[in-house]
Amino acid sequence: MENLTLSIAEARAIALRSQGLAEEAAPFGAGREAALEAIRHLGYVQMDTISVIQRAHHHVLWSRIPDYDPEMLDALQSTEASVFEYWNHASSYLPTRDYRFSLPLMRKHRKEMHWSEESPELRKAMRRLMARIRSEGALAISDVEATTMVRQWSNDLSGKIERRAFHELWIRGDVMIRSRRGVQKVFDLPERVLPAATELKPPSKREAADFHLRRGLRALGIARMQELHYLRDGGHATEVRQALAGLIKKGEVIEARVEGFPAMPVFLLREALALATPLTASRIRFLSPFDNLTIQRKRMAWLFGFDYTVEIYVPAAKRKYGYFVLPVLWGDRVIGRFDAKAHRKERRLSVINLVFEPGFAELGGIEAGFKEALDEFARFQGCDHWEILRVEPAGWLLSSR
Repeated sequence: MENLTLSIAEARAIALRSQGLAEEAAPFGAGREAALEAIRHLGYVQMDTISVIQRAHHHVLWSRIPDYDPEMLDALQSTEASVFEYWNHASSYLPTRDYRFSLPLMRKHRKEMHWSEESPELRKAMRRLMARIRSEGALAISDVEATTMVRQWSNDLSGKIERRAFHELWIRGDVMIRSRRGVQKVFDLPERVLPAATELKPPSKREAADFHLRRGLRALGIARMQELHYLRDGGHATEVRQALAGLIKKGEVIEARVEGFPAMPVFLLREALALATPLTASRIRFLSPFDNLTIQRKRMAWLFGFDYTVEIYVPAAKRKYGYFVLPVLWGDRVIGRFDAKAHRKERRLSVINLVFEPGFAELGGIEAGFKEALDEFARFQGCDHWEILRVEPAGWLLSSR
């Protein structure tokens, strides 16, 4: 299929349908099985601890599963063990059926300490924890008394050296997170967590590259080369490039261009061409900053013309839009963004700053859909009411409900 050129509408349709964010109301079905199917299809769901609104991993699944409840994810991890927590490009929920593809990273970290200084104290703490878990069973940090206080990774706060030790054991694969007590991790031995049928044979480099490439294309739909090795643990661009050439040669993957970007090659699975019919529905969705669609900011720029930065690490006085800003998706267009905070005790959701994209001229056509989407979003936050405190352009929908 030489010289294939897709319109931007076709490229967006492929991407959004592949992400489960197109017209279909429940692309993965309903209930806990749908949550598992979504994680398997997407390949991962990134975790985040920020709680001004519902946490990112729950937000991602709620955006795709209408009846989603956070208890579903807890059950998938702690009851079924069909998902597990490990490092992707960040801490993520991953399908347990793909566990063996995390083994190379675990093996790498057994050879080098992760985010920490090599120290006899840390090694001793790791040995103590492993001995206790083997003899006593699963442990959380609250079950362990501090022997030494140390500076934590990215700040000057002190914490138990055992917290660092748990992290090292986890990133090496010596322990797994069995469950959570609230936000606190409960660690246990992999053999006591993984289902008996879990495949434990490490993949070859080529097998791993093929797996990650197919996983990326299945979830992204259409992607540039750099977007396909973005989620790997560094140094894998050559392997992905070789795997891509092999899949193109087999006819499994197609190289194409997108109108407006004649010099930019993009890639897609051959079967993804069936998803290219431009979208006609115009549903409003509020996406997490860590959604699988939004996490690659340069991809958002070329595919949706949306310049997006998360400002949580920017000093308040220098923020342009707000602390935790959510992109607003309308059909196949990203039309704006807003900063939000859930006041849970008052059961009130505040939209602190709502800003539409320059040139967006269809405000009158989205008011009803926007209010309906805010109603649903507020309920997901455990809120009965919402308010919009500031909007640009001024005067549009500056109200509450």
